[in-house]
Amino acid sequence: MTNVTKIRSLVAPKTPLGDFDPGAYLSSLEFYETDVPLNDMDRDGLAQFIHYLAFIALSAKSTKWKQSTIAKGTAAYHAVSSHFSLLEDWDELNAASHGIEYSRLARFLMGHFPPQRRT
Repeated sequence: MTNVTKIRSLVAPKTPLGDFDPGAYLSSLEFYETDVPLNDMDRDGLAQFIHYLAFIALSAKSTKWKQSTIAKGTAAYHAVSSHFSLLEDWDELNAASHGIEYSRLARFLMGHFPPQRRT
């Protein structure tokens, strides 16, 4: 069974956001694995964060949105893979040798964990 992976410290992205790269930003964060078994609430939490970073990039009309990637071998890649690899069609999404294309990941997660407005 897979355990929850969490972000150790969250820092604000650098501004201006016109060149915000959500994949590079997520990859720059430090993650750690807990002893808590992974559940759908944890998956939804990471998916919502991924959607939020996509929202920031799209709202800022980031020049790096289209080529943004979560590189294989990073802690972010491991966290995303451990949380979502059991979802249908994951292997298609994860087929690229260089990593996961961020825009494809955000679209993929829309079908499983759509963005939600938090109150």
